[in-house]
Amino acid sequence: MMSLVAWHRPLMLALALACSCSTRGDAQDRYPSKPIHLILAQPAGGAVDLISRALAARLTESLHQSVVVENMPGGNGGLAGGTVARAAPDGYTLFMAVDNNLTINPHIYPKLPYRPLVDFAPISIVTSAPLVLTARPSLEAQTIPELITLAKANPGKLNFASTGIGGTPHLGMEQFKMVTNTQMTHVPYRGTPQAMTDLIAGVVDLFLIGQSSAKAQAGHMKMLAITSAKRSPVMPDLPTMREGGVTDYELIGWFGLLAPANTPSSVIETLSRAVKDAAIDPRFVAAMVPQGMTIIANAPAEMAEVMKVDTEKWGRVVAATGVKLDQ
Repeated sequence: MMSLVAWHRPLMLALALACSCSTRGDAQDRYPSKPIHLILAQPAGGAVDLISRALAARLTESLHQSVVVENMPGGNGGLAGGTVARAAPDGYTLFMAVDNNLTINPHIYPKLPYRPLVDFAPISIVTSAPLVLTARPSLEAQTIPELITLAKANPGKLNFASTGIGGTPHLGMEQFKMVTNTQMTHVPYRGTPQAMTDLIAGVVDLFLIGQSSAKAQAGHMKMLAITSAKRSPVMPDLPTMREGGVTDYELIGWFGLLAPANTPSSVIETLSRAVKDAAIDPRFVAAMVPQGMTIIANAPAEMAEVMKVDTEKWGRVVAATGVKLDQ
């Protein structure tokens, strides 16, 4: 006669399996259940670091789990982007990217360690911001029309600084050259401080920079125009490129949050909702607006579309300029 234990063994096994599956399901449903790592490609102290830390503080509150910011500079985003692309697709390793990490790098780095449109799952564009075209104090132009006239009268003689080949300040000026049919010479620097020093000293003629940097040095250089379609509330007296007659030019940098590809859609939606919650938090708004940032907090599909459109746009600019880098 079969023992009572033997008789119930199949039922006990089935119950154990059901409990196991339920436990795994509950663990997935309880995302996040451990700290989240937010990786960015820039060192501490810059605009991306400011955005990341302000966002991390709000996400920590809304998700009830620590969001730890990790600065991982190197390879113009290659180190940070590659790290996130290779991470487990579980929502615990995220990438705070600058737009050029995703939309310009694929066109200029032949050995980029990630494929932006394949290796990442977009979550949300968090903020965006235009740049300011600044000039050395002694430049013989006060406005965009005067700059274009000066450049056309002296082809190749004016130069412009950038924070490195292939970055937005570089390709933003290449785009400006294309739409104004002017010729200027690129002078790459390793970062903003040295480029700014040389602009103020008159070593270089022009430099596209962020609004906070422009405001900080307002008395030491000229500010010709902002690259947004409308004037900035942070710098309301500064005209736009369009007001200067360059009607088909707009340059808006953005900062977006991504996860590794194949991250569960439920996790992506959880993070997207958390970003939207952060976007209306007065503390986050107070940190972003003085920097000239516009808070976006759009949906994953909307971010994916912006990535696609901007990748095509910068591909055309890179093709026209022939910029390439070895890596």
